[in-house]
Order: sequence, then structure tokens, then C-alpha cells
Amino acid sequence: MPEIEIVLAAVGIAATFAVWSFDRFMPGRKRIGYRVQMDTAIGMNPQDAHTLVQLRLIREGQEVSNATLALLRVENDGSKDIVRQDYQEPLSVEFSDRTIVGADVPDANPPNLAAMLTRNGGLRHDGGRLVLPRVPLNRKDHFKLLVLLTGEPRGEVTVDGFLSGGRIRRNQQRRGPRKIYLGLGAFLVTLLGVLGGLWLNGGTAPAKSRCASGELTVDGSTAFQPLMEEIAEAYEAECPGAAIEVRAGGSLSGIRELRSAGQAAPDGGDVPRITVSDGPAPSRYRELRGRPLGVVIFSVVVNKEAGVHNLTRAELRDLYSGRITNWRQLGGNDVPVSLVSRSADSGTRQAFEDSVLGGSEPAVSSDDCTSRDRDRKARVIRCERGGTAQLLAEVGTVEGAIGYTEMSAATRHPGVERVQLDGYEPDIEPVKRDRYPYWTVEYAYTYGSPQDDGLTAEFLAYLNSDTAKNLMRSHGHVPCVDHRSLPDSLCRP
Repeated sequence: MPEIEIVLAAVGIAATFAVWSFDRFMPGRKRIGYRVQMDTAIGMNPQDAHTLVQLRLIREGQEVSNATLALLRVENDGSKDIVRQDYQEPLSVEFSDRTIVGADVPDANPPNLAAMLTRNGGLRHDGGRLVLPRVPLNRKDHFKLLVLLTGEPRGEVTVDGFLSGGRIRRNQQRRGPRKIYLGLGAFLVTLLGVLGGLWLNGGTAPAKSRCASGELTVDGSTAFQPLMEEIAEAYEAECPGAAIEVRAGGSLSGIRELRSAGQAAPDGGDVPRITVSDGPAPSRYRELRGRPLGVVIFSVVVNKEAGVHNLTRAELRDLYSGRITNWRQLGGNDVPVSLVSRSADSGTRQAFEDSVLGGSEPAVSSDDCTSRDRDRKARVIRCERGGTAQLLAEVGTVEGAIGYTEMSAATRHPGVERVQLDGYEPDIEPVKRDRYPYWTVEYAYTYGSPQDDGLTAEFLAYLNSDTAKNLMRSHGHVPCVDHRSLPDSLCRP
């Protein structure tokens, strides 16, 4: 009967409205709602290879393969304000079978919510889980999360947590042509802004730098020398009264010279010297103060005639102990192995011995890197070279040579090939997952605390500027101030 159907429909509508009203306006009810506004792959499908236009995402100088972008809106859509104490467990966003590369807050109302969420590395991620700080949300407050990931979108994106006196729920997508067009336009603006800010500038506010005049010496790591020369040139261009000399004799040599310069300086005098070190200085140098600059990834390199592309740490130990003397023993070409190493003052060598070999390299047996001209009884041909450029030149020239160097320097040298370690490329993602072992933190050391407003202090501050960070990324390093790109455990204080 039509009348009964009308009554039943009216009752159903009334019941639905009553449930919604009770959920929305019940006294004391607190609720956080979220919507996934976008979750899409970025790039080209291999089957579409004929496509003329390709979209690629570049981060830290490397292409982000299999990239996806997700945009979420999180809001207080309940009837009560939410304070920090209401979070029994913080909000977390789960992306199944994917790895988070970076995240930012491109939109928030009120605007200060963005700063509250991102300050001091507030957005923390591990694998496919993004954890948010506990921020107060008044009624109708909202923010958006833009997340860059690797991996195919599979399953639903979920937001979890525990809200005292309330709940967290997934809201329905709002539809309609006008909202779709407005949302698409806002997303494109957001994407351009955030890709220009988060993944090019690290998502941090630009560091303010001031000019200081005088002379300054920067020495230490040869792996970091090309980068420091570029940063010094940039500072001198902005501050014409500064003269910065960059030289490199090795991390440990620079550490010793810095302490000697400090001990010879008059009491209370500033030491116009900075030493850049691959890894922390030995604990006996207590007078020095170190500041982490960035994560530096190293690579094992071989001459192209070696014919190998992947080595395990066990195989490297066999190579450096002399148990393997020809590349054919590892499935490569029939050429003898020659070890080209750095001197004992090298931080790159120290990191190689600590993280890859688990012990010291053998003694020098060769001057020319091709014969045992220094020790005819040695089990292995091993020579030493004083800097990164010299090592790469030797490895690129000597057939069957193997060495190690800073990653981006190896990439730029045409005569050598980088090899995988235990099946992993030298890249920040396997480093963060504790899969790639050969890396270290680069430190800038001074003798004590430099005087305020002096060139030493101002140049140290400049190392955290956007200019310096972008130069660092162009060399394949990850600045330590990019907390959202790095777990806290990587950049040790």
C-alpha cells in the first residue's frame, strides 16, 4: 500500500536523522573524521612506453620509482573541542604494503595547525606508518596531509588512534562537479607548492644567515670537499667580505690539525677553522664540538672490466683478505683483483672498515696498484691513494681494480661502476630500513664554541640554509635538518 510505504520511508529517514544527530551532537561527544581525497600513482606504466610525455618525481637527486601521492583531510567534525590530553594514543595513518618517503601539511585551518604538526620533526614515519603529534582540534578545525610514497596503492588507507570520550571514523567522499573541480585545482596548487618546498627544501623554514667578514679555513673530508667548495662560493657571493679556503687532507688529519690550532690559540680566542669529518671524531678529542650536517652514503666501485655488479659483505671480506684474487671466482671476468684504498686518515676508509669489513684492511703491498712491488709475499695487491678523485682515477684505469668512495662522486666518474651491497643500491631508503650498511653522518667540528657573529659561527649557520641544503641534495646527501626525511636515529647528536 502506498500509504504504508510512505510512512515506513518517513520513519526510516527520521531514524537515520536521529542516529546522525545523536552521534553528532550528543553531549561530550568528540570525533575526528578523515577522508582520503587522493591516492594515485605518479609516473608511466611500462606498457605505455610509447607515451611522449612522462612524469617523474626526483628526490635527493634520485628518481623516486613506483611513486604514489596521497592527500588526506583530517577534521574535528564532532560537537566538542579536542585537547592534547584526549589522545590516549596518537593518530597514525597506515598505508598497506608501501613505504613513506615524505609528508607535509599543505593546508590547515587555523593556519598555525600546520606549524604545530610539523615543528621539531612532528610528522614521524616508519615504513608505511605515519604518526602525527597530539595537536588540539577545536570544532571544525581541519588539516590536510600530503604524503609521497613508493609502492602500488593496495587496500584502504586508514587512520587509527584512541580518542578519550570519542572516536575516529572515515567520512564519505563529497561529490559533485563543482567540488571535484575545486578540489583538483587546490590539489594542483598544493602539489606544486609542496614539491617545491618539502622535497626540494626539506619542509623546514629557511635558515636565516648573516654576513660576517674575515678568513676561514674548512678542511677534513675529501669526500665532502667538492660540496664544501660550492657552499663556500655561495656564501662568499652573498657576503663579499668573507674569504673561505677549502682544503682536504682527510677526516682524522683535519681533526688533529683543528685541535693543534685550538691549543695554540690565545686563551678565549676564536679559532677560524672548521673540520668536516666522515663520522664522529674519536672520543679523546673532547675539546671539539661537532654538529651533524647530513647522511653521506658511500659506494663500493669496481673497474668496468671486473664484470660484477653485486657483492656481499662476506665476498668483500674474502677479497680484502686475499682469499679471492681473480674476479672469475665471483662469476666476473678473468682479471686479477687489485685493491685501491684510502690512507689511514680517511673517514671514508674508517666507515668502510667499521660497517663493511668489520676489521682493518691489509697492509700496503703495491705502489703502482698493479703488482706486489712493495711486498712480493703479500696475498693481495693493495695500494693507497690520498683523496677521492685520486682513488676514482686509479680504479677507472687499473683493470680489475676495486675501491670505495662517496656515492655521487662515483656516479659522476665514467670509468667505474657502482656495485650493490647485499643486493641493495646505495640509497637513503635501504639505509633507513637498515638494509644498506655503508654510510655515515658527516660532522662539522669547531674548537669549542665559536664566537657569536664571527665568520665561523655564521658559516656554520649557513650550512643549514636552503642554499646549502639544496647543494647537499645535489651531491646525493640528505641534510640532517630534514627530520621528515630521516629517522631520528640516523643523525646522531
